[in-house]
Amino acid sequence: MKTLYPYLLALTLFALLLVGAQVSHAHPAALSPESVEVRSTRLTRYLTQSLDLSRRQRKAVERSTRSYLTQLADLGETAERPGLVAASGQGRLLPSPAALQAEKTYEQQLARILTPGQYNAYSWLTHQSGAAR
Repeated sequence: MKTLYPYLLALTLFALLLVGAQVSHAHPAALSPESVEVRSTRLTRYLTQSLDLSRRQRKAVERSTRSYLTQLADLGETAERPGLVAASGQGRLLPSPAALQAEKTYEQQLARILTPGQYNAYSWLTHQSGAAR
């Protein structure tokens, strides 16, 4: 009986360590989403640095980005988690038409704001981030 106690104690400690390790590697609970203003400011800064935007372009991109993200937020969607609707095929899901229209409008606005070279770079950046998902 004297030897059983240390083994039970060691087994209990091992089990606690194992459970603790699993909990520490678990994904955090759903984080509260960032506000539209924070997300639009962050995206505008990224585009400003990546595309070397002028002050006038930065302000126009910021307005367009805020409008786009507000539309997605009103739809209950984000760029990372778009709303999905069932497609004609069984088990297939596609982005919602409203989200697709908002994205199309946003890209049209950017095409008017950016130079052709900047828009080409924006398209490349968008394609690269989409491929990473």
